[in-house]
Amino acid sequence: MSDGPSRPRRKHLLDGRRVRISDLIDAGRLKPGDELFFPQRIGDPPHQAVVTERARLRLPDGREFTTPSRAAATVAGRRAVAGWSAWQIGLGGPTLHKLRLELLREVASEVSTDDDTPLDEAETVRRRFAALEAARAEAESGEPRSMAVRELIGLWGLEDRDRVATAQIDADLANHGLATSPDFRAVSLDRTVRIMTLPDNDDDAPSPPASGGTSGTVIAGADEESVDIGLTLDNLFTHKMSLVSVSTSASFEEAITLMQINDYSQVAVLASPDTLHGSVSWESIAAAKHRKPDATFADAIDRQARNRVFDYDTRLLDVLATLQKHGFIFVRDDQRKINGILTAADVVRKYDETATPFFLIGEIDQELRLLINKTFDEDTVRQACQREKASFKSLDTMTIYQYQAVLNDATCWAQLDWPLDRGVFIARLDELRKVRNNVMHFNSDPVKPNDVMKLRNFLNLVRRYSI
Repeated sequence: MSDGPSRPRRKHLLDGRRVRISDLIDAGRLKPGDELFFPQRIGDPPHQAVVTERARLRLPDGREFTTPSRAAATVAGRRAVAGWSAWQIGLGGPTLHKLRLELLREVASEVSTDDDTPLDEAETVRRRFAALEAARAEAESGEPRSMAVRELIGLWGLEDRDRVATAQIDADLANHGLATSPDFRAVSLDRTVRIMTLPDNDDDAPSPPASGGTSGTVIAGADEESVDIGLTLDNLFTHKMSLVSVSTSASFEEAITLMQINDYSQVAVLASPDTLHGSVSWESIAAAKHRKPDATFADAIDRQARNRVFDYDTRLLDVLATLQKHGFIFVRDDQRKINGILTAADVVRKYDETATPFFLIGEIDQELRLLINKTFDEDTVRQACQREKASFKSLDTMTIYQYQAVLNDATCWAQLDWPLDRGVFIARLDELRKVRNNVMHFNSDPVKPNDVMKLRNFLNLVRRYSI
């Protein structure tokens, strides 16, 4: 085995980058010319491929692929295949996934004994790697580990999910041949997910966009970058989804009591946990009674509601027109059970939750821009930015990072003549810059109330001393 790449180059394999064929070659675990076999059903000859000098898999017909899964799906004539687990080195040899895990264990050992890695960081790497290995073993035994999304991302020391964090989690899971069901990106932080081995699906290619037609285990992730899912229906539920429903043989009294007790405007009518028969609402009851004074409960069932059932990972934008027209839709989970109703009021609540920090950040930006424009000339601002190695075009195009560079400059701060501590002020501004990035990138997780309070307090502080 070759010495392989240096430790600093390998460390990132445990910190958010998918293992590639080239990594196995660099580590001496695979070499150009190695023959790979993808076994089929008994009696059928295995599919074949060869490793190339360019770290690709070449099929007998000459086509080359950068990932095992795309190569496997192509030769099998299927939509997707978990290629790392499918391809073997030689007939009956180890799978690419086994070689991948051996490499990851080796790198984990290096990080643990690397004097240049802080002890707390090394411990975090060891703990996360051990947790993922244990999760893989449990999944293979048929008893996959379940945990809340909040607990899952905590393995990476995270409290919420932004694009970078999601990509890291995605890559680390895929490197262990794991996925979550439901997709951890498409549900709220309090939802429980199962950590499972990759099904007969692609662990390298991007998952199909979430839509009303997807269901079951969703494979999170793309080849090198996590697929952006955006705000999904499940993201709008801040608590565990619970469905209030009645059977097709219910009475007016039962439905009305349930609506009043729960302060709902409608309830589901279920024929079975995964079959929606329709809905009953105050509106449908009134309409039925108006048409026929002696109407039965069946007369009040809106059967058209069956056409308004969407999967949990459907993008909110895809159903806004339906919500606007009908006022509510039904949501089913990854097991295809009808488990929630989403109303227009839920959407308003979510947008209010997002809009408040958005507007606060906008006002902070305006106040800082005004402060810098009236206090400093353009040359002073440019020089301050240059000293902090921050780019600068004009006073009108400055960002919070550039405001931070100017206000952190000792000369500029002294010119303000504020009786405040510069270090504390800049530290808080840096915190809020990170909050701003999450908001502006439309992170599906809500801004924490404490961060909203920090935004308000900082805005008030700037206004107080800018007078």
